[in-house]
Amino acid sequence: MAKLTVDDIVPGQRFDQRQGMTWRVVRLINFPGEDVVHVQLVNDRDHSSTKTVSVNALLDRNLFRPLDR
Repeated sequence: MAKLTVDDIVPGQRFDQRQGMTWRVVRLINFPGEDVVHVQLVNDRDHSSTKTVSVNALLDRNLFRPLDR
């Protein structure tokens, strides 16, 4: 699989986290005054569990692994 970039991240895309959780991208966020794009994630098993991380963190293979689209 080719290396993903911020332009490849889309809502609905799923990622596994090292702790065994699967997260789905809800939306991309551009915070005012920030150069780094962030994403809002929702847990696939518990939709009340959400988190916001930078795209840089999401693309770090030590933290998350993209699942096939």
